[in-house]
Amino acid sequence: MGSIEKRHLIECNKLSGEFYFNSILQEAYTCGLLDESDLENIQLQCIRLLAHKSEQYNMGKSSSIRVEVAESIMKSNLYTIGLYLKSLPNPDIAADELKIKNADVFEMYERGRKILHTKFQTAKHLYHLVQKSKLDTINHSYNATLSENGIRIFFKAYNLDYGAYDCPASIDYQLCNPVDDLGGVEFIQKYLEQLYLENEFCKNFDAEHIHYLLYGYDKGYKDLLINIFEQVLTASLVCALADRNIRQLSIMQEDLRSLNEKLMKTEHHILMLNIHQKIEDIYEVLNITSSSLQKYIERSLLRIKSNIKNALELNTLDKVFIIPVNSNLEPKIQFESGVKMYDKAYRELVDELLACRYSFDKLKLIKQKVKSFDDLEDLLLDILLEEKEFISLFDTLGDTEIAAMIKRHPFESDIQAVDLSEAEQTVQLHLKNYVRQLPGYRQQLILNIANHLVWD
Repeated sequence: MGSIEKRHLIECNKLSGEFYFNSILQEAYTCGLLDESDLENIQLQCIRLLAHKSEQYNMGKSSSIRVEVAESIMKSNLYTIGLYLKSLPNPDIAADELKIKNADVFEMYERGRKILHTKFQTAKHLYHLVQKSKLDTINHSYNATLSENGIRIFFKAYNLDYGAYDCPASIDYQLCNPVDDLGGVEFIQKYLEQLYLENEFCKNFDAEHIHYLLYGYDKGYKDLLINIFEQVLTASLVCALADRNIRQLSIMQEDLRSLNEKLMKTEHHILMLNIHQKIEDIYEVLNITSSSLQKYIERSLLRIKSNIKNALELNTLDKVFIIPVNSNLEPKIQFESGVKMYDKAYRELVDELLACRYSFDKLKLIKQKVKSFDDLEDLLLDILLEEKEFISLFDTLGDTEIAAMIKRHPFESDIQAVDLSEAEQTVQLHLKNYVRQLPGYRQQLILNIANHLVWD
């Protein structure tokens, strides 16, 4: 009987994780735990706290403050008080703290501020753990998020006193289980906790094997917004199902065919049971004993099981069960750029081209004097040809040279486009438009060449 939990008036699932203070006020009032006089008292105390913090913001020189700054400080105060209320055993107890007989907003803020500081320090520690367990990968969003200009910005820019609700960081990398309904330091802490668990799991595998797996998923995975952990966990599960070496993350074409036939005949609940058994095998092989990591893997399995179920229904298991590709064994086309011209000669050519009045003369000069691919690329960026001129010039190039230009200016990447200069974006746009107007068979040929092209 002692284990029976008391039912609370305020249901936790109706509360906002990000705007906890406002939501608990609303729910407590709805449930009759607070009345209008309680709300009025809270409101007046919050205004006094705002005046106090505004004076601190102005270092005691004035209580006057811009409206947007006052709004930001108020949001920060409410976020911090919300942290304290969230730390209480249950929402009903938190609501009792807000009643007129108990409510001391200044005290609640100070307690929340201590919690905020602790969470900030915890997040810093987690950040160092994530850096230590960082994966060796070429994926841009992963590396950018863990770079100096990614999450690290948070620890330099986060304002615990006047912007506690804010999350000043650049985070592109998507987790297998996205962090929802949290703001400020709570978001960062949760994000880092989960990323650390994902890293810890992936560290059980060679970086080379992960690379082959992701390359098999998509040769352009470097620029994709993919979650590495989800792909690695799925591949290890597939290896377990196919009785392959889990650490290799590798299955063959015949494994895929065999699994497809076998799983199509397996009843759904048997398949789910089998998956859970195989996950236990993975724990044993990889010596995963951390309960946090096991819980995270089991939470992630919901998504993976759904992917497998849908793939079986649509007969697209090959899109979920990836066959790795060793990029080193793929045929390569060596590309030589040619010898670049001297700087002085290049600058004279640029000046000459900029002075040209007619497109015909520009193209004639380029064809006469440019003998290397690198010089041609530089010119496209420096003189910014009109699109008609660009198309006329490209009509004189071979498929390999166009493929090389695509390799240098890939137009399938949304991530890279953000960092491109205006000139690079223009070249990319003209190039994309040019390739699109080519016949389909030639487009495919050029893209195939680009996939196998390597520079000397």
